[in-house]
Amino acid sequence: MNYEDLRISKLREYLFGIINTLTDNRDYQINADMLGEIDDFSLNKIPTNTEVEQWIIGTAKRKDVYSFRNRKSYSQDTIDNLLNIGFFEQFENIIKSNNDRGILPDIENIESIECLNCGAMIMNDNGNSAIFDIQIQITYRENEVEGGLSLWK
Repeated sequence: MNYEDLRISKLREYLFGIINTLTDNRDYQINADMLGEIDDFSLNKIPTNTEVEQWIIGTAKRKDVYSFRNRKSYSQDTIDNLLNIGFFEQFENIIKSNNDRGILPDIENIESIECLNCGAMIMNDNGNSAIFDIQIQITYRENEVEGGLSLWK
């Protein structure tokens, strides 16, 4: 299996496009399950029940939920902190607008992408940086047959 074919990899590519519209900083990473330096991001899959609906014909509607985290500079400067949380406000607005217009990650049979919360600081690391987090959900269709193979390929 090629990692580029995974839903998380395709979601990661989609998120690069959004972040590039929100910032001039091109010196960042979107890691998987690892948050690095200041301004880096991490996309972490949250273990949840993936089944949304299951039909008798074998088609299923499924969901994946991800935690999208960002390490930002943090201080007592109100303006910087407003900009930090404002990033996630803009991020959420772009996700909603894209979803409404059908601009979705390049994931086979994807139906929607949405933010499940508004994004917030979840941890102040050491007084100089903080971790912000927003949860993202994608919903997609899958048609399973015996052995869990997909007919939608």
